[in-house]
Amino acid sequence: MKNKIENAASADLSNGYLYNPETKIYTCLFCNTQYEYGDIYAFDNHLVNADKAIKLHIIEKHGSVFDNLLSTDKAQSGLTDIQKEFLKNSYNGLTDKEIAEQMNISASTVRYQRFNFREKVKQAKMIIALSDLLEKSDISEKPVDEDEKILNTLFDSLSPLILKTFDFKKKKDEKRNLIMQTILRQFEKGRIYSEKEVNEILKAIYPDFATIRRSLIDYGFMERTGDCREYWVK
Repeated sequence: MKNKIENAASADLSNGYLYNPETKIYTCLFCNTQYEYGDIYAFDNHLVNADKAIKLHIIEKHGSVFDNLLSTDKAQSGLTDIQKEFLKNSYNGLTDKEIAEQMNISASTVRYQRFNFREKVKQAKMIIALSDLLEKSDISEKPVDEDEKILNTLFDSLSPLILKTFDFKKKKDEKRNLIMQTILRQFEKGRIYSEKEVNEILKAIYPDFATIRRSLIDYGFMERTGDCREYWVK
């Protein structure tokens, strides 16, 4: 579930699950268990809706969302083992003095860890804000005039998107990359697609949809799970 966690929004991470408003399915971030809106589920001799079911599932099967997120590796969280231990102790309600004794460090070090974490939070908020503004500006989705001319030679139609050919011999080809960047706009960032859904979108663009799909993966424009059941924009 590493990829789901990495691609989840901060609110979804806090909940421990994703909700897809289109499919109306709740998905656990930690084990991929799913509950569908409108269905009724049994928990401890009680009948509950999907929203309640996913929350009970997380508590029963995974425990604390905080502990599960804290257990992710440094590449995902950016936290050292010492920082993780400090956060866990703080989450469990220990005072600075108790944390210092538990971790065998000085009280000043505890205060520094707390200050350092708050600074990380401020920095993270700034990065998220800048990322949101970048996406809203659509900078990466505004082709220059030259790109528009090239696109018109590569596609029979840009609305709907219909590709003429995808026959490229060179390993590195700017036209091929431009095609894939254009096709990628047909997918929503942050949404998880099944292979069938990906095929349906690509089939409307080009008959050899399997080649397009493989290229999107091979060249890093999209990612998928090991069993090829789920795809998402990188």
